[in-house]
Amino acid sequence: MLDKFVGIPWGDKGRTVGAADCWGLTVLVYRTIGIELPHYAEDYTTAADSAQCASLLNGHRSEWSEVTSEIAYDLVLMTEGGAPRHVGIVVTPGLMLHMAPGRESVIENYRTGKYARRVVGFYRHRSRR
Repeated sequence: MLDKFVGIPWGDKGRTVGAADCWGLTVLVYRTIGIELPHYAEDYTTAADSAQCASLLNGHRSEWSEVTSEIAYDLVLMTEGGAPRHVGIVVTPGLMLHMAPGRESVIENYRTGKYARRVVGFYRHRSRR
């Protein structure tokens, strides 16, 4: 179901299948389930700015409810550079689709390995509650 989003190239502030950052990938995926998310590209200088991205995500959490049991399409909020500023999309509990700087989008495990210690929480969009 989310396999078609694997292999999208990294692009700072990108919002297309030609190039995306982690939020851009989220925008693309959510559009396929009928949810238009704000682009926020004009609200930050670069995805590498930890403080700016963390502030942006924290400032817009009202659109999302934290959940303790994740399902497909929930967001996985993770730390990057010590701040909660990276998101992935749950494919199935334990696996996420995400985009890391300089890489193509991939599906990886968030319960083991390098991502397990970075998970802050799981969030469901208000329209899916």
